[in-house]
Amino acid sequence: MGKKKKKIHSIKTKITALTIGIVVCVAALLLVVLISNGRKQIVNVTQNYLLDIAEAYGKELEGQEDKLSDPGYLANLLNGVGLQGISSSYAYLVDAEGTMLYHPTADKIGKSVENSVVKSLVQDLKAGKKVAANVVTYDFKGAVKYASYYVSSTNAYILVISADEAEVLKPIRNMAIQGIIITCIIEVLAIVIGLLYAQRVTGPIKTITGMVNRFADMDFTKDEKEDIFSRRNDETGDMSRSIRKLREQMEKMILDIRKRSEELFAASDVLSKDSEETYGMVIQVEKAVSEIAEGATSQAGETQKATESVITIGNMVEETASEAGRLHDNTDVIKNLGSEANSTLAGLTEINRRTKEAIEIISRQTNTTNESALKIREATALITSIATETNLLSLNASIEAARAGEQGRGFAVVASQIQKLAEQSNESAKTIEHIVSALINDSEKAVHTMEEVKDVMEEQNTKVDKAGEIFEDVLRGIEVTIKGITTISDYTTKMDTARVNVVDVVQNLTAIAEENAAATEETSASATEVNNIIGNISDKAKDVRSIAENLHDTVEMFKI
Repeated sequence: MGKKKKKIHSIKTKITALTIGIVVCVAALLLVVLISNGRKQIVNVTQNYLLDIAEAYGKELEGQEDKLSDPGYLANLLNGVGLQGISSSYAYLVDAEGTMLYHPTADKIGKSVENSVVKSLVQDLKAGKKVAANVVTYDFKGAVKYASYYVSSTNAYILVISADEAEVLKPIRNMAIQGIIITCIIEVLAIVIGLLYAQRVTGPIKTITGMVNRFADMDFTKDEKEDIFSRRNDETGDMSRSIRKLREQMEKMILDIRKRSEELFAASDVLSKDSEETYGMVIQVEKAVSEIAEGATSQAGETQKATESVITIGNMVEETASEAGRLHDNTDVIKNLGSEANSTLAGLTEINRRTKEAIEIISRQTNTTNESALKIREATALITSIATETNLLSLNASIEAARAGEQGRGFAVVASQIQKLAEQSNESAKTIEHIVSALINDSEKAVHTMEEVKDVMEEQNTKVDKAGEIFEDVLRGIEVTIKGITTISDYTTKMDTARVNVVDVVQNLTAIAEENAAATEETSASATEVNNIIGNISDKAKDVRSIAENLHDTVEMFKI
């Protein structure tokens, strides 16, 4: 693929392609110009010839209007009229109404003309316009046609001579085909000539390219064709002479580089050995300084840890003192709250006592109400009994009044009213009985509830008394706690004073340890820097040796 691409972009290919392109362009241009001019000339000559034929035969028909209806006369006159050698060229005659008087195709005679151009001429004649002989181009059923026409001086007829453009221009197409064939022959000759010329031009360039490729392969030996091309007076001679000069200069430079590389190789050996010895000594010094620095750093670190621990203890002591103070305050609050709770319990005991007394009173009143309800029930029963007897008496009175007749009617009315009152009394007594029964039930429930409340109050009084005793114990415990907290606060204050003194001492030790560590670190850093410099020198010496070896190997690649 690479060789094919290289061949396509070679000078030989470009020269050949340029030659072919020029020949093709010139041949195509000549062919286009010749065909275009030939076409124009043929069209002009053909149209003029058609017009001449139309005028000649049209004038011959002038004065022969009486013979226009004779098909034989028209056939003898117009048959075969047209362009010679053009089979599509013929003549036909049309009257002023557009009816075909003569046509080579006998079926069209006597019919209206189909040509749009002739139809337009007929319309112009009917309109009284003056129509002169002329040549027109028109399209008939997809084919381009030329038509010349002649109109008689009396406007009695129109003579038309037509021909197909395709057949008229057929010689031009033949000429174009011949021109293309000739162009192809010229192209083949141009390719052969271009290849021969390109080979003559690119042959020396390929040889010189081979010399340059040998230089790229580090081969600067003299080529046997170098002197031959150097004697030429063209551009290839200039290139050959330049390449010879380049080869001679490269030989001198390679010999000089080879000598310098050997000297550099020897110097790099000496530098490498010296740097390695110095590097070993500096490593020992750095190791000793590093051990000292590590000890100082460790001391500073441990001192710093001690300082931090003491500070942490001090902070804890301060927090302990603060918490002890808050605890003392909280115990005072708890003590006050305990006293208030004790007072509240005492008040609660008094309230329970009063509640118990009130419940006793309510219980007695409920019992009294229950007894009254029982008495009301007895009275209600008596009323019910009386109402029943009254009802019976009123019934008997009504019966006796009925027996008495008219004299007992007034008594019967009174008896009836008494009966109604007795019934109402009976109903009221029943209602009272129901109410009293409900009241007795509610009173019994209330008595039972009061008994339960009395039991609860007894239990509540017992628990309140017990809670009072517990609060007394809590208050005594709070007093003891307050005394312990006061003692802790005193000890904490003393510890904080001792903590401040210890922190000052440890901080002084830390500062001294940090100064020692900083000094040893600076010394260690200096030793490390020196070690790095010596190491870099040693590495550079090795690099120089490697460069010298590579340079020597590279120089050995050149062939001179």
